[in-house]
Amino acid sequence: MDLPKKLDTERKVIITVAPVGSWATKGMNPNLPITPEEISTEVQRSYDAGASVVHIHARDPDTQKPTAKSSTYKVICEAIRKSCPEILIQISTGTGAAVLNLSAEERIRPIEELKPELASLNAGSLNMNQSVFINSAETIEQYARKMTELRVKPEFEVYDFSMISNVEELIRKPGIVPEPHVYGLVLGVRGGIPATVKNLVYMVDALPDECTWQVIAIGKNQTPLGAVGVVMGGSMRVGFEDNLYVRRGVLARSNAELVQKAVDITRLVGRQVASPEDARQLLHITTKTD
Repeated sequence: MDLPKKLDTERKVIITVAPVGSWATKGMNPNLPITPEEISTEVQRSYDAGASVVHIHARDPDTQKPTAKSSTYKVICEAIRKSCPEILIQISTGTGAAVLNLSAEERIRPIEELKPELASLNAGSLNMNQSVFINSAETIEQYARKMTELRVKPEFEVYDFSMISNVEELIRKPGIVPEPHVYGLVLGVRGGIPATVKNLVYMVDALPDECTWQVIAIGKNQTPLGAVGVVMGGSMRVGFEDNLYVRRGVLARSNAELVQKAVDITRLVGRQVASPEDARQLLHITTKTD
């Protein structure tokens, strides 16, 4: 099996868009998508701009608050599939768990019922903002086994250096998570590792030689640290979940504006943008036929 090398600057860059997370509100940016229709429209625009993966959180259309209801996720995914069938869907298992006090079973249920191509798998616990985001070793392994059973590719969300060790312990166990392993390096979350170039290099250096990884930098750090990651051979996530501004003091009009910046950076440093089919090959994702 031909596995991707973590510092391979010749491979194409996967640009992921995260159009809505669990924290931002329309009061912070009126262009934030909340309803399934708004989210699917943003995904279509982002795909047209160059995104090959969408990272999905669900919001209750009436309250605008985060929800883990499979029925809400289903409507969102169906709307995305209708407007943009090519893009890969990644469903969050974080889904506002720190503030909603969700059980492990509630958080994994949308993955079990909808079987997306990818799902986020948070690789440890941390004090996130004013809440405690709990991801025990037992839950991490439970999620990894379930995703592998369902042929859903997990992306390990790493908020601090110690979480790389948590993943190492997991992937040493045969058969739990097939290669290539996928990492999302999250920098700048309050309670996690600070968003600096030094910390990013430190984290990348600790990753396995054969893996894929992307930078998920928060707020003003999204573009500069994402650019460093692309130069190093990684990929990049952008979107309103992590950053509401297209530049200092200027709110982004859409997620597609942030995707376009990522595309421009990728091309300026001499790398190519991955299509959804390219992303499937890099991540070793096969189309489900059963």
